[in-house]
Amino acid sequence: MNQLVAYYDETPVDVNGKVELQQSPISSASGLRAAEGLVRTHLVYVAVPSEAGSFLVPFGEYDDWSLRDRYNEAIRIMNTLGASTITCETFGEVAVRRGLRARVRGRGGEVTQQRIENSGFDFRHEGAGSQPRDPRPLRWANEPGFAAAVSSVLDNGALDVEINIRSNRTHAKDGSLGVQLKKIGFDLGGQTEHSGATSLHIRASFPQARKGWR
Repeated sequence: MNQLVAYYDETPVDVNGKVELQQSPISSASGLRAAEGLVRTHLVYVAVPSEAGSFLVPFGEYDDWSLRDRYNEAIRIMNTLGASTITCETFGEVAVRRGLRARVRGRGGEVTQQRIENSGFDFRHEGAGSQPRDPRPLRWANEPGFAAAVSSVLDNGALDVEINIRSNRTHAKDGSLGVQLKKIGFDLGGQTEHSGATSLHIRASFPQARKGWR
């Protein structure tokens, strides 16, 4: 998990060793970039490393922010590699009950993936494609599938690539860490409506190598 940080006016909140959280005076936040613009006290942020320094995302917004940022990076990678077509479909988890027996056993059914129509992540591009260029360095270098997609196209001449991006849900406000932070007295942010997306399926096709392309 990325580092959690919070800022205070006069004195830090006593966490009593219950959570790993860095607290600093608000004056030290001068010049830092935040998703909301202004850095606030008593709000827990996830500090995201970047070339321009840490970027602060409110705890309660991080899961959706991360999913969208990885989505944008995946589209950038495919475009830079010269994709002729790109499509993205969005899926969400839906609980499905399997009759009385499942309820009696306390399982409550099972969870399945269902396509979300008209999602803000839906994307489709069709074109002639272009000469592949190396998109590295990658913003999410450790994201499964990103480095593999680059290698497949640049080194092996792949014509079709698929990437699946999942929402980690590691920073849910109602999760164990979120509940603990609220009990201590921190604000978690996340007032915006969640997208409901849990996974993105991105497909890209690339043109046959043309004369002069390498």
